[in-house]
Amino acid sequence: MSIRFRSLKWVGLLAAVATVQTACSSTDTGTEELEEEVITVEGRTTVTYWHNYTGKGLEAIEQVASDFNESQDDIFVQPIYSASSEGDDQRLLTAIAGGNPPDLAHFDRFKVAQYAAENSLEPLTPFIEADQYDMGIYYDYAVEESTYEGDIYAMPLTTDSRLLFYNKDRFMEVGLDPYHPPSTIDELEEAIEKLSTIEDGRVQELGMVPWTAQGWFYTWAWAFGGDFYEPETGELTINHPKNVEALEWLVSIADKYDAATVTSFDTAQGSNEMDPFIQEIYSMKVDGPFSISTINQYNPDLNYGVTPVPTPTGDNFATWSGGMSLIIPKGAKHAEEAWEFMKYFGSEQGQRTFNEMDHQMSVIDTVNEELYGDDPIMKEFIDILPDSNSRPPIASGQLLWNELDRAVEYAIHGRDEPQALLDKVAKKVAEEEN
Repeated sequence: MSIRFRSLKWVGLLAAVATVQTACSSTDTGTEELEEEVITVEGRTTVTYWHNYTGKGLEAIEQVASDFNESQDDIFVQPIYSASSEGDDQRLLTAIAGGNPPDLAHFDRFKVAQYAAENSLEPLTPFIEADQYDMGIYYDYAVEESTYEGDIYAMPLTTDSRLLFYNKDRFMEVGLDPYHPPSTIDELEEAIEKLSTIEDGRVQELGMVPWTAQGWFYTWAWAFGGDFYEPETGELTINHPKNVEALEWLVSIADKYDAATVTSFDTAQGSNEMDPFIQEIYSMKVDGPFSISTINQYNPDLNYGVTPVPTPTGDNFATWSGGMSLIIPKGAKHAEEAWEFMKYFGSEQGQRTFNEMDHQMSVIDTVNEELYGDDPIMKEFIDILPDSNSRPPIASGQLLWNELDRAVEYAIHGRDEPQALLDKVAKKVAEEEN
């Protein structure tokens, strides 16, 4: 099997290649054989690094690995594309169960707690303590999301945040001040009303549909001052009074504009170039920095701004963040060497290289300031990061996400009361956790 390398740096380094072997055995693990093969470089330990990136993300990963490989003589990190029709998670779990996992994997931090609870990850705490590695260089929420029951299981790499996007031209057309977008919930309601046109039950345009795009329940609950988890005690607070208040507000919007009519209209919209905000059918939405490239591609002349998600009081603005990380799967054969690469990727140098090439936000504030401090839109996204929230690092995180999404759907369509719905979610997740 021939092996192609995209960087000339790799070619020079591989002059010392001694042997190649398959990355995993389909007969031993039940996992499909990966397209690439594991490279053995004379005098070096090969660290296999699974990811599912293509395009700019792939180039960024390969550059970071190449830079690390050139920086020392003992370890060779080999990125391996591992996406699978059976699901990337299943492939990784199968490899772990078969005793033949990669040494590293690119991993969504949201899933770290679940995998840690299933004993599928190696804890990083021993490495961190032995090297006195400073996790304080990262945003607090990113470390919190990487932690489960007191141990850190992932090296945070990228992040995001959520803000209110608004169409400045439409604001001016209806008499709203584009230089003073809504900061309170009352002001947001006023803007939605002025920017919406519904005649004889037919929607022409909408100021906003709060529960679409990144308007997940997490978004509004934190905006209303709610919370879901107490890190110090591990207590879940899913039915927090402010969470209930946030859901009641969503119901009030659904009632005012008729949830069935709005849902039918929204369902007819699309994504990418058919995004209703890009089409200027919606004048506002909550979204993340990942939507900026889509706007630039499909409506580069759109005159828009971003601002913190409004709150009842017009202050104490909140957002939440996710992101990717590096993990060491349980049973990795070269965990110590994998940790060395983790430290490099997690450093300012590694973060700068990757996030600049892939146009991502770093989990290190100084890197973000260097990369995006002069961009007025991106600066809004990075300025709010120090106060951001992360989803609860619990084993049932996916269940909680699904149940909250269901609760919003039931609430806005009048199938139950907000308090009762959140009580049910809290009970179900607590039972699963225990």
